[in-house]
Amino acid sequence: MRILYVEDDPRDADLTQRTFRKTAPHCQLESVSTIKEATARLNRLASEPLDLVLADVHLRDGNGLSFLKHIRESGLPVAVVMITGMGDEETAVAALKARADDYVVKHKDYLDRLPVTLESAFNHYRADAARRARRLHVLYAETGLVDIENTRRHFAIHADHIYLEPVSTEAESLLTQLESETADVFMTDLDLGELKTLELVKMLHRHKPYFPIVLLCSEGNEDVARQGLTLGAMSYVVKTPGYFYQLPLQIEEAHSRAELLKRETALEISEERNRALLNAIPDLMFLLTRDGIFLDYHATSIDSMLVPPQQFLGKNVSEVLPAELAAKFHKCFKQASDKPTFVEYELSMPDGNHFYEASVVSCEGDKILSIVRDISQRRKAEEALRQSEERLRLAQQAARVGTWEWDLPTGVSVWSEMIWQLLGLEPDQTPTTLERFVMFIHPDDREPVLRKVQQMISEGDEYYDEFRIVPATGPTRWISSKGRIVRSADDRPERMLGVNMDITERKLAEESLKSALIEVQQLKDRLHEENIYLQEEIRDASNFGEIIGNSQALKRVLRQAEQVAPLNTTVLILGETGTGKELLAHAIHHLSPRHKHPLVKVNCAALPAPLIESELFGHQKGAFTGADTQRLGRFALAHGGSIFLDEVGELPLDLQSKLLRVLEEGEFELVGSSRTVTVDVRVIAATNRNLSKAVVKGTFRSDLYYRLNTFPIIMPPLRERREDIPLLVTHLVNQLSTKLGKNIDIIPQSAMRVLQDYNWPGNVRELRNVIERAVILTQGTKLEITDTFEPSTFTDDYPPLIAPPDLEPDTDVEGETLEQSEYRLILRTLKKVHWRVEGPGGAAALLNVHASTLRSRMRKLGITRPKPH
Repeated sequence: MRILYVEDDPRDADLTQRTFRKTAPHCQLESVSTIKEATARLNRLASEPLDLVLADVHLRDGNGLSFLKHIRESGLPVAVVMITGMGDEETAVAALKARADDYVVKHKDYLDRLPVTLESAFNHYRADAARRARRLHVLYAETGLVDIENTRRHFAIHADHIYLEPVSTEAESLLTQLESETADVFMTDLDLGELKTLELVKMLHRHKPYFPIVLLCSEGNEDVARQGLTLGAMSYVVKTPGYFYQLPLQIEEAHSRAELLKRETALEISEERNRALLNAIPDLMFLLTRDGIFLDYHATSIDSMLVPPQQFLGKNVSEVLPAELAAKFHKCFKQASDKPTFVEYELSMPDGNHFYEASVVSCEGDKILSIVRDISQRRKAEEALRQSEERLRLAQQAARVGTWEWDLPTGVSVWSEMIWQLLGLEPDQTPTTLERFVMFIHPDDREPVLRKVQQMISEGDEYYDEFRIVPATGPTRWISSKGRIVRSADDRPERMLGVNMDITERKLAEESLKSALIEVQQLKDRLHEENIYLQEEIRDASNFGEIIGNSQALKRVLRQAEQVAPLNTTVLILGETGTGKELLAHAIHHLSPRHKHPLVKVNCAALPAPLIESELFGHQKGAFTGADTQRLGRFALAHGGSIFLDEVGELPLDLQSKLLRVLEEGEFELVGSSRTVTVDVRVIAATNRNLSKAVVKGTFRSDLYYRLNTFPIIMPPLRERREDIPLLVTHLVNQLSTKLGKNIDIIPQSAMRVLQDYNWPGNVRELRNVIERAVILTQGTKLEITDTFEPSTFTDDYPPLIAPPDLEPDTDVEGETLEQSEYRLILRTLKKVHWRVEGPGGAAALLNVHASTLRSRMRKLGITRPKPH
């Protein structure tokens, strides 16, 4: 191996030379002491080839990392290993990011392991070069032009062996192009607008089953991407920060897997076609008894067997093979059938260890046929592939920048490929000078840039500036330029080294941010109060806990909540006070797609009538006395999320029409303003009032009632789910004991019976209060119930939330409501079938509805089967 050693310490250079002559004579070490000499030597690569460059990081005439970047940007075909001092691990990491093949730390005895390290680095370089030599053509479907441009730019710098071709996202045109194109890989975003990507993947996989597909998805969309894998995609990448660095590896892996799958499929077809002829005879075949005695054999070469035939025929496998392997085969022989069983094992052969795969089947009744194949090469290939994949993951680049070097006495510059790209040029023979670069600087920035450069040359060492350039092709770009000056021993400036980076996107973001800051400052005071409210709402929503219970009544409610939560349907939660209506509203919001936005709560009964309109819809500045600033209402705060209207039955009549407009059109006006505000809000309402009676009395609008009543859910009172009381009591005791610093772990059965026998007119809220009082007064570890439950509370006389209309089923009444008509129809049908709800000839079948739906409507309308006298 021919090595160029760049080291400015003569002692280290001499010691390394002597060590290599002694321990690694196959390595030819050629030493130079400066980067200038090393660069001159590399210029003679064509006539005097080298395999590897071993360079110190800190040299007298420059930085080893800059030398490394020069090698990589110049495309010189050599491996590079950097040498760093103890405690300089950050420089070592920077070297790996700059595509060094390895690094060496100068610790004690490092020279003893240096030859092995260099061999490994050289092998790594050859593997990486082979990977990059394989060019891939990738079709890229993406609607975002910014994503396309960013991906192209990244590949141009970090994966120039991958050619990216954007394609149309129109379904028919795209499918036609994919079917006729000879590209290597298809990469597509999951979100292509009207084009359904998963259907496209399914169709493409059906027409071209071995065509590799890589999916791109946004965060939170991984489940859809995994569906794509089941439909034929090879892999997917989540668009997280830095995901560009994953794309080359994923594309290469998808292509390799597709090629492997294609080869494996072709092999399976070939084996199936020739199975009858070959009869599963790859290399070796042995015929044995089920006890393991060798009867016969077949081999293409006797040398491929562990021992000659005369040494194993007529003997048992336990006499020929190692004990552990023989035991494995005996077990396999006992379980053998007409379906093959496979055993993999390793044997020491004269030319080294080999891996084998034995296929065992039963034949001729009581005999065993074992077909053995040497899989050593396959195992080596799998191991080599694993190591290659590991190296590829470590070889991702950390930055995309263009480097430059300026020789001050001559004025000659050296530009990396990225500098040419930034200027919109192709490398040519025209001298690269400072004057040529300045021509591309924006006219307004030229003088300040040159002035800063001259000031740095005369006074300083470090240089940084940001300015605009006007490329030969394309729009104006913002560039950040950072460099340092190299001075001679007498402090004369000799060279400047630096990097340029495209920061156009950052500058555009800064300009956008400046504009936004002005608006934010204007909105800051106005939104302060709303922000405080939202923070409180978020804290409340995150602490509502779980709904406790296992009763059928509660399960029905939770099933209804799960069914309606993913939709935008208005939900009306009915139930007595204390049953947990607000808790259910939180659960519905949490399960909905709107859970990332707030759930804004409004207690319609707690707000004064004069202020409720302003609270709900907001007001304009000066709308009424005290309205000093414009204020957002609760509906505006809930935009994108949900609003919970608790005690909606208490809403004044004059506001019910405005609420109806929001529900139907999503529009309203602020108090004191004629400007229409549009919001996207899901409404969840709750009440313990009988709204149908309120409609009859005229205190609640019938149109608003039917609009809110789209999907009613009735929260069952605690007396209707007594089986949940033990679970609730245990949960509340544990929760309140922790909160109050108690250690209560026993709940007497007598106390639990008392709690289950009570009818709980205050429902779960009353139960919590009783448990909290008991926990406070309990002195030991056994819960002591101190409340006395009056017999007067033991009653079932609770009015239904939706009272049945006071009509006979066969009475026709002029002007009756829809609910009254529904009540009479259901009651008449039930009487006709003798109160049979489900089954053939039942009321549900006659009404053409599901039995559970009919029971729900019966409960809502208060229809119950009369008790027999």
